[in-house]
Amino acid sequence: MKFALRQLAKNPGFTVVALLTLALGIGVNTTAFTILNRLLLQSLPYHDPAGLVQVWADVPRQRSAGHAPGDFFDEQEQNTVFAGMAAYIPGMNVSFAEPGQPAVREGAVGMTANFFAVLGVPPQLGRLPSAEEEARFEPVALLGNAYWRRHFAANPSIIGQRLKFDGKMHTIIGVMPPTVDDQQLFYVRPSFFILNPMRLNRDLRGSGWYTVVARLKPGVTLKQAQSEMTVMAARFAKDHPKTNSDRTFRVIPYPTTNMGDVGTQLTWMTMALSGLVLLIACVNLANLQLVRTTRRSQEIGIRLALGCSRSQLIGMLLLESVIVSVAGGMLGLLVAKWSNDYVARYFSIDMPLDLKVIGFTFGVSLVTGALFGTVPAFLASRTNVNTSLKSGARGSSSDRSRHWLRRGLVVVELVMALTLLAGASFFVKGIYSLTHRSLGWDASHEVLGWIELDHDTYGEQLDPRSLAFGNRMRESLGAIPGIEAASVSNGSPAEGFGGMAYRIDGQPPPEKGKEVYAGWAAVGPGFLKVYDLHLVQGRDFLDSDRPGSPPVVIVNEAMAKKCWPNENPIGKRLGSSDPEKPAWAEVVGVVQDFEGAAEFYNPEGNNLKYFSPWAQNNHRFINFEVRTSGPSQAYVEPVRKAISLLAPDLAVSQLDTVEDVLADEVYYFTFLRKVLVQIAVLGLLLSAVGIYGVVANLASERTKEIGIRMALGAQSRSIVWLFLRDGIQLAVIGAVIGLVASYFMVATLHRIVPALPGKDPRMVAAMAILLVGVALVACWLPARRTTRVSPTVALRSE
Repeated sequence: MKFALRQLAKNPGFTVVALLTLALGIGVNTTAFTILNRLLLQSLPYHDPAGLVQVWADVPRQRSAGHAPGDFFDEQEQNTVFAGMAAYIPGMNVSFAEPGQPAVREGAVGMTANFFAVLGVPPQLGRLPSAEEEARFEPVALLGNAYWRRHFAANPSIIGQRLKFDGKMHTIIGVMPPTVDDQQLFYVRPSFFILNPMRLNRDLRGSGWYTVVARLKPGVTLKQAQSEMTVMAARFAKDHPKTNSDRTFRVIPYPTTNMGDVGTQLTWMTMALSGLVLLIACVNLANLQLVRTTRRSQEIGIRLALGCSRSQLIGMLLLESVIVSVAGGMLGLLVAKWSNDYVARYFSIDMPLDLKVIGFTFGVSLVTGALFGTVPAFLASRTNVNTSLKSGARGSSSDRSRHWLRRGLVVVELVMALTLLAGASFFVKGIYSLTHRSLGWDASHEVLGWIELDHDTYGEQLDPRSLAFGNRMRESLGAIPGIEAASVSNGSPAEGFGGMAYRIDGQPPPEKGKEVYAGWAAVGPGFLKVYDLHLVQGRDFLDSDRPGSPPVVIVNEAMAKKCWPNENPIGKRLGSSDPEKPAWAEVVGVVQDFEGAAEFYNPEGNNLKYFSPWAQNNHRFINFEVRTSGPSQAYVEPVRKAISLLAPDLAVSQLDTVEDVLADEVYYFTFLRKVLVQIAVLGLLLSAVGIYGVVANLASERTKEIGIRMALGAQSRSIVWLFLRDGIQLAVIGAVIGLVASYFMVATLHRIVPALPGKDPRMVAAMAILLVGVALVACWLPARRTTRVSPTVALRSE
């Protein structure tokens, strides 16, 4: 150990470069693993999480749809495979109003009474809701632990107090433990867990909004549960054909995160690409170790001549590598601490360096030491004693196998670096194209938000009370100075529209499973003006398009051309796919084609869209949008104040400019783009260092040859070209192989995110040219330095 430390101290240049290289490589991997551990590998804070499953409704165009109350209660009562089955609404926002204070939005989870009983999580304080309270629609709630401590100073007397949510008083009956505060579990960091009056809509079926969790009975497998739910779905389809004919159920293990399939795949991919950086670092250090062992050939020869065994020699050299790697791992933890803090701030989640992460770092350090130390140590143990004792000098020739190995390692570095660059360029170009594409509507002068009205006061769908409130809200928003247009709706092109199956009058109803879908939203008068969408034909919706008046629709150009090619669509009729109640509506207008921002997540969807009047489809969940004459950010607070005057007890949810909403749609991908760019740049720099080191070592080994050439009249250009030629060969080979690897990398990324418009061969070719250029600069620097060596000094070098 002491000798190994002395050897590293005698070579400070190698030691410092090795430590910095490892600190960056291991630090990047530690952060990537922390993200992976935090988002995908962490254990659920529930009792026996392996027994939990999630049950999704599987419908056309959406494999993970929510449940309607009627379906859920039938599933709960009729199943024989689950010990318990609960429903909840994650990611809610409720209006919390304290006496004398304006209402604020707080994160919440709506739930059935048995939700935490199914999860196996008891309250820290108080009790859970009872089935009797659920049956009587009692307004009771639990507090999140962090919110209880922050807002109520952990006061236990909060139990039994009454708080006002969404304009209704609720009794606080308990406080949950901190383990369920994690926003990765519920999309938000929940302040409240509220008993949801789900049974109010006991007979509602079809499209739903409840997430369902269940616990398997002992001995029941996931396959058995899926079989029973498939049979149950078929029975529901037979009993309720209007709402359940195209609906089945999917049972999956309960997930540890809400990221979804795309986010999960991209997180694993980021971990893999981070591993490439570490491999590049290992290749670099292996090259440096080869150089060190070459220069220590005389020392190694003497040790072998004095009786040192090959295994002892390998152990000695490996010990030096392990010391460097462990020290680099410790520095990597410091790098990871800094980068973890950055990621935590970006996503507002905890990113701790826990024992699992530290264990990963320690393991990676040992593996790294073995990777970059084993091959050089093994080659050193094969040193020819006679040759090493005779040569020993700096300018002697090294073993041919070592030369080829060093060149091969540089090619590997360049291949991995180009692969990283290709992945980064895919996201850089793709995200840029995505955020700068033409949507067909103006996104620079809108403010968008939504509000949830109280059920007891405003009812549910098609209630005249919510209709009246929506009309008053539209008038109040339109009266704000600087507002050019205001409207209400149930969807926005900034957030996307739900799919709706339709049929055309005069054509037979579609067969089951062959329904045609189009994007649909219910919008009020002024909606088209808010988003600067222009009518191509016909008229906009009017205040006279209200309940009781003939149903009407506005279709976009693509839908008009598809449904009525070479015909005038005005006056034609469009209906639902229900063969018994098609609910025909007359086409009164055609709007220009446009894209929705959220269509990024549904690349297989078509561009067909149509609108219905909001007044004929009103609900207590109301989107509102305004068009501003000036910068939209300046109107956020005036809009909030106008809404608060209409409903003092209700807080506006998600009030943002449309530009901010669009940025949020690609938030994770934008972050991933930044990470991949940094990883790719790091890999490129490490590759440049690697090729620089190889060429510099070749130059030092050929010092005598250079001196002879210069003494015989060789020009500096020819000396430089001598080394550039070697570098160009390595760079070209690495670029060619790297292009093949990059093709598969980009194809994989495009398969994961098919809508990302970044599959551009020219961009990959540009990255290859960049890599070759960097490699040439890395070769030129040491080659140029050799021309400054005096021939006399060079000839005396041996």
